[in-house]
Amino acid sequence: MKTVIFLLAFILPVQTFASATPDGGAQMFSVSAERANVRSGPGSEHEVVWEAGRYYPLEALDREGSWVRVGDYENEEGWIHKSLLAKVPAVVIITRKANIREGAGRDYAVAWIADKDCSLKVLEAEAGWYKVSDGEEELGWLHSSVTWGYSAGAGLEEQEAEL
Repeated sequence: MKTVIFLLAFILPVQTFASATPDGGAQMFSVSAERANVRSGPGSEHEVVWEAGRYYPLEALDREGSWVRVGDYENEEGWIHKSLLAKVPAVVIITRKANIREGAGRDYAVAWIADKDCSLKVLEAEAGWYKVSDGEEELGWLHSSVTWGYSAGAGLEEQEAEL
């Protein structure tokens, strides 16, 4: 009996930590639909305050029924239906422009340049660099310092969001 209690005391806190961000904060999700309405309250009768595109990363702040209160990198908050969120690693560009390179490092050529607010799916992480995709093709490597959302300590496996 003592063994079972000890194991439960150890496993439950680990499970709770594993579902949170590395700093112990709220869970990170990304938009799974092409476009998603973020509303002023938990319900479709509430006003749409902004719209988010596929792979836009959001931090879960609260829950009410099937609705999740979310926040983004600009501290904008709103409510989104949980069916529009997924646990897919994603980032958004937070600088005016960001170089997407052919490899993980500044020595690699720039493949293309992404604009602020461009949201991308993270495929791989390597020493502060993220291999990113627009969901259809691999685009290259992006330095984590120009992004918000996914954190390399969170793990890359795609999993169904438990909201």
